[in-house]
Amino acid sequence: MTIRFRALEESALAQLRDWRNDDRLRHGFRGYQLLNMINQRDWLDHVSRSREVEMFGIEFLTNTGFELVGVCGLCNINWVNRTAEISLYVTPDYQDESVDLQARELLHKKAFDEFNLCRLHTEVYSFRTERVALLERCGYTHEGTLRKHVFKQGRYHDSLIYGLLREEV
Repeated sequence: MTIRFRALEESALAQLRDWRNDDRLRHGFRGYQLLNMINQRDWLDHVSRSREVEMFGIEFLTNTGFELVGVCGLCNINWVNRTAEISLYVTPDYQDESVDLQARELLHKKAFDEFNLCRLHTEVYSFRTERVALLERCGYTHEGTLRKHVFKQGRYHDSLIYGLLREEV
């Protein structure tokens, strides 16, 4: 495996802000506003203190060592029902499917083996057909559609909800 997770530190916040503000990535995010360093510091403070969020930096092994290439995590963790929502993005420079698949595999292990969760879910916009195909290849099941749920790229799009159970991995 050529990736690993690491804790997110304040030193990475400028890079994360720039990725979140990158139009090539923003079309897939729920947030619509451009972020500044105040937003990023508030976010890191929130995820560092919350029991309902576990976020990780995704590092990729290059010729010169490990490089931060994305962020992923488990959000809205419900410790009673053992469920969580997956969040995952990789910088456009490393949007190779294998990086995403490896990160997702590590995240599944963390969720199901380490945290003993039962179910994961994620939301993807209908115009992101490559993401939908990737989720289906990873064993996720389409569980529902929120019709005309988001306004992106000048029109309304559906949000697709996908889920994965521990026994499906």
